[in-house]
Amino acid sequence: MPMKLLGQLCCARMPMQLHDQMDIQKCEVLRAAQLIEADLPPVLHERGRSVYAGQATVMRVTPKGLSAATRRG
Repeated sequence: MPMKLLGQLCCARMPMQLHDQMDIQKCEVLRAAQLIEADLPPVLHERGRSVYAGQATVMRVTPKGLSAATRRG
C-alpha cells in the first residue's frame, strides 16, 4: 500500500533510492498525489509486461505528504 511506504519515507534519510519494482510503482502513485517529490525511471515494455528501467530517487516528502502520514497514524 502506498501509504505504508509514505510512512517509511517520512522517517528515512533523503534522498532515498528505491530499487524494488513495487516500491517504484507506489512512488509513482505518491508523486501523482503530490505527497512526495521523486525522480522515477522510465518504463520499458517488454514481452507484454512493463518494468522500470532503473531506480527511483525520492528527494523529499512534501508538507501534504507529512500531513497525510500523520492523519493515517
